[in-house]
Amino acid sequence: MNHISQVISNMTTDFNGKVIKKYLCEGCGNEVTVLRMKMLFGPKKGEWFEGKRGCECEVYEIVRKEQEQAKTARLKRIFDENSLINESLKQATFENFEPNEFGQALQKAKQFVEEFDLRNPKNLFFQGSFGTGKSHLSVSIAKALQEKGFATIFISTPKLLTKIRNTYNKNSELGEEKIINAIAEADLVVFDDIGAEGEYSGWSVQKLFEVIDQRAGKPNIYTTNLTSAEFEATKDMQRIFSRMMMNSEPIIMNGTDYRKRQFLKGAKENV
Repeated sequence: MNHISQVISNMTTDFNGKVIKKYLCEGCGNEVTVLRMKMLFGPKKGEWFEGKRGCECEVYEIVRKEQEQAKTARLKRIFDENSLINESLKQATFENFEPNEFGQALQKAKQFVEEFDLRNPKNLFFQGSFGTGKSHLSVSIAKALQEKGFATIFISTPKLLTKIRNTYNKNSELGEEKIINAIAEADLVVFDDIGAEGEYSGWSVQKLFEVIDQRAGKPNIYTTNLTSAEFEATKDMQRIFSRMMMNSEPIIMNGTDYRKRQFLKGAKENV
């Protein structure tokens, strides 16, 4: 069945049509003709109705929605294909974060999303003990920005270093350059668990510095369990710490391990 606009476009004043007015559509920019016509068929045959021809806003809206859906799918694919994320974090969102004593950290994370601007890049630096929710908040930020149309990647740094090492294998189908380029081109990169690999010198630290350094001037999020003193232990770690602190807002999250809190909560409920 033809759309009503197609029917109208085929009608002329020979069908008792009358041009009421013409105007330029602000949406599509086309000249639109408003017609008063008599219904020629169907149960309302003989009744008068108004229609318009020339406007393409409906078509443009269909195209816009299709482009938006394609962009959303592309951003999700970028996140899924390039992120190195633990299974336990894949469902993390702001909504299922239990703030406890870290309500302020949650608010700062949400504020970071609200104020995110590629023209004014800022970083967040989550530092604190194990299991306090640093990674959870970082994943939540990455997902929220993805929903706003930004390309984001979440990277467990130990997994990143392992993945880069594997590219040196002659049978590897993935090259180091492809990994580095994906990280460089993202709107936001989360570097999670920096220092968890346990090597504070040598190849791993040098490579991590190279990756972080090429993100200079772009928005990043860093999470670490290391203290400032541990970063100052070697010159290589000092260089990484210096890069991480550039234009970064520190958020300290020292407290009880989330898993331990859940265990203690369950123990109390079973008493």
